[in-house]
Amino acid sequence: MIKEQGFYNLCVICLLIFAFGLLGGCKPIEIGEPLDITEDSKAIRKSGELTEDEVWSGTIIVEDNIIVPKGFALTIDRGAKIKFAKNTGLIVDGTLFAEGQPNKAITLTSSEAEPKAGDWDGVIFSEASLNSKVQYCVFQFHTQLICSSDSLNMNNCIIAEGSVAGIVFEVAAPTFEDNMITKNGTGIICDKSASPTIAHNAITANLVDGIECKGSSFPKILYNVINTNRRNGIYCHSGASPEISYNNISYNGNWAVFGGGKLKSNFIKGNKEQGMEAIDTRETLSGIQYQGVENVETPRSSPITEAGIRKEERW
Repeated sequence: MIKEQGFYNLCVICLLIFAFGLLGGCKPIEIGEPLDITEDSKAIRKSGELTEDEVWSGTIIVEDNIIVPKGFALTIDRGAKIKFAKNTGLIVDGTLFAEGQPNKAITLTSSEAEPKAGDWDGVIFSEASLNSKVQYCVFQFHTQLICSSDSLNMNNCIIAEGSVAGIVFEVAAPTFEDNMITKNGTGIICDKSASPTIAHNAITANLVDGIECKGSSFPKILYNVINTNRRNGIYCHSGASPEISYNNISYNGNWAVFGGGKLKSNFIKGNKEQGMEAIDTRETLSGIQYQGVENVETPRSSPITEAGIRKEERW
């Protein structure tokens, strides 16, 4: 018990340091080799619809929307830097393979000299998109990523400073694991009956809610660390009914969970300005740190050590 609490406190301290560091300003996240603006002069410039499979490497500047049509694939090599001009984005009706590696992440970011949230539109994985694989990627300064594809495999990514949201799931039911979602408007939005599995992520320091569930969505929210978000850890409305199990939900500015959801074996601590050490172990439908949920089973009095990103070597 003491060992688990010490481990959890250490994780919280590390995440708070990371979050406050990010809040210091809009700076590109650098993984591996630092971003070099002199590379722009020799970058390849891209726009329009692909007419064949393409492989991108090095520095790419996107000058207008890129469309990957159904039946085509875009492959982005590890370590590549994709810089999007204002109000441009990537629409994937076919397949995207963006598979970075630790210390050789793929960066998708703004091309602006002084980037800020919402500079570029983001990436859309349409319902037609099949078998896209995205790992060890950094998405930053976008409006939002949108996933309407059941078969997207996204893991070990950092999604930061999306002006509306880090990522939005619509209709689809993909698995989304081992990612860090931080300093976005809302971290994750589930809408239009989406039912993704959101597992083993760190959802921290977002400017609105950690996760918003609406539009009769019913995601499975499992083994995540959801903390230091400005408003709610998880906010439910408009018929949403998520399964919320085995998460550590702590230090969010408002409720840990508000408006719905089925809670099982969650560790809820320090939300809604109840004090750093306040733990909510009630089994009623409204507690001191959560409000208006559908069901509560076996609340935890100690943190779940398996929650959060699993791999030690991420970047």
